[in-house]
Parts: sequence; C-alpha cells; structure tokens
Amino acid sequence: MDVSSKRLTGWLRGPATGNSAVGVYGLVTAMVAVFLTFSIVATVSVVVPLLSTTAIALLSVGVWLVTWAVLDVVASRTIRESGG
Repeated sequence: MDVSSKRLTGWLRGPATGNSAVGVYGLVTAMVAVFLTFSIVATVSVVVPLLSTTAIALLSVGVWLVTWAVLDVVASRTIRESGG
C-alpha cells in the first residue's frame, strides 16, 4: 500500500465517514455534475414543457443517488482492501 492509499484510508476513517458522509460527498459531486451539464439537461427536458422542472429535479436526485452508491462501494472496498 503506497502513501496515497494510506492517506485515503485514513481520510475515509476520519470523523466524516459512514453512509451519511458519503451521501454528502455524493450530493456535492452530483450538484457539480448537474451544474456543468445543465444546458444539456434543460434542452432535453423541453420535450415535456409542463414537467420540465420535475424532470430536472428527478434527474438531479437520480444522479445524486447513483453517485452516492458508487462512492459508498468504492469507500467500502478501499477500507476492506486496506485491512480495516
């Protein structure tokens, strides 16, 4: 295990760990992703003009949940591989 993976494992075990912390990290990541791709999302959501806000909100929540799940799996595997 190199220094960077030891640092990552220590960071994952620090005070901001657990499912809720990974959820917050996923939320921030999803917000950045939706912000960077908002023009594409808005263009696609015009297909349903009355529900465009709902489509944008559901897409944002979906991206957040998928990001949360992926980060949680990565964090779990990283901690398990480090012997924790």
